Amino acid sequence: MFRRTDMPVHRVGRNEAGFLTRQGWCPLSVIDRQGIDHRGALWKRLDLALRIAGRTIRYLGADGFRGSDSPDGNFAAEKPLAETAMLLYVANGAVLDAAVRERLDGLVEELIPYARSERMKWDALLYPTICLPMCTPHILLQTMGSKDPEFDELLAATEAARASRGHEVVPYRELELIWLRALWRSEVPGRELEETGRKTALGNPIDLLHGTREDAYAHTHALMYYTDFGNWKRPLPRPVEEFLGESETVLARALMVEDYDLAAEALMAWPLTASAWSPAAAFGFLVLGSLEDKIGFLPAGPPGSKRSLDLAGDEKTRYALASSYHTAYVMGMLCGLALKPEICLPIRVSGRVYSAAHIEGLRSFTTKTGAYWEEVFESLGPEEQAALGPFLLEVALMQCSRKNEFGRMVQLLELAMGSEMADTPLCAQTAEFLSRMSLFRRAGS
Repeated sequence: MFRRTDMPVHRVGRNEAGFLTRQGWCPLSVIDRQGIDHRGALWKRLDLALRIAGRTIRYLGADGFRGSDSPDGNFAAEKPLAETAMLLYVANGAVLDAAVRERLDGLVEELIPYARSERMKWDALLYPTICLPMCTPHILLQTMGSKDPEFDELLAATEAARASRGHEVVPYRELELIWLRALWRSEVPGRELEETGRKTALGNPIDLLHGTREDAYAHTHALMYYTDFGNWKRPLPRPVEEFLGESETVLARALMVEDYDLAAEALMAWPLTASAWSPAAAFGFLVLGSLEDKIGFLPAGPPGSKRSLDLAGDEKTRYALASSYHTAYVMGMLCGLALKPEICLPIRVSGRVYSAAHIEGLRSFTTKTGAYWEEVFESLGPEEQAALGPFLLEVALMQCSRKNEFGRMVQLLELAMGSEMADTPLCAQTAEFLSRMSLFRRAGS
């Protein structure tokens, strides 16, 4: 394996399976002078997701899940099957070692009978308006080389039905349909994809201060479909730096509220656009990796229902998988994207270093909540903390916004301008919001 010995290395510490250590930048093919194989560590994380996928297929692939405390936690088998297929599809495009490749190939074979079962054929027959999303496992398996002409003929007949285009969807879901149709037909989409992309968060800023989780979800998923998970190289409808600036805010908000599913999805923006990882993105990777090492898998969020304590055996396993498999998959997909040959891994939080006074000023505006990112931040060295000034600014602005502390938001913008941190989408939206607030107060006086 190619080795480089001319890199500066500053080892601070590393968990046994940790792939994000604080030691500068290197290609994934590099073993550093400490002997740490960063690509091998990524393989371990992806392999964990694949092992979880095997259990998900066996426990949820036939009937889905119907034992959650909330309706949102219940789902039919089509959901985990489609998401399993996406994980395998992303992993299939990564540089893998023999053991991970063998596990991946075995899972493809294991998924096939579920993806093309009588139930899935019935779905393909019955629902012309959503037949492509329902048949996501079949389409992705076909793209990976597993053909089924009979299933394909049935899907083609349903997709050609008069009603097949009769279900209205939001623009990022329209991108999903274009993506699936292109893969199914072995085509690279053109104008239709680009025109639809301009209608999504790829072409329009999302509301970073008061937007919903669905807005953030649209932001992350539009990029996945538009790029075919990084396989289609095409310019975004607006500058990639602007889009990634919003991704940083989505990431910061997700870490604040411990929404690790959304945090991992937000982090995909850097490998999906083949962009250098920002200090905030590198820090986000560190937080997720550290938490996965601590717990054994990446949880969706902080502990919620205690219902699993009342369960045992297969029922307990099914409940645990239903509540955690998706976030584990997203982490696996993130690692798979980072394992692509052209992508470099951030193994150190590094960037412009802001003054200690600016960092302390920002920290005085933030409120400790017990979120895990705070613990990881405290473990960083002074230089790494100093590179995260813009991240702290984002956290402080969103915390003040949630508490309606508008005067403190003004002070934060002044601090940001004085430290040259204000050139971000969140700062721009904050300034617009405060300007509207001034008009509101004037109109009410």
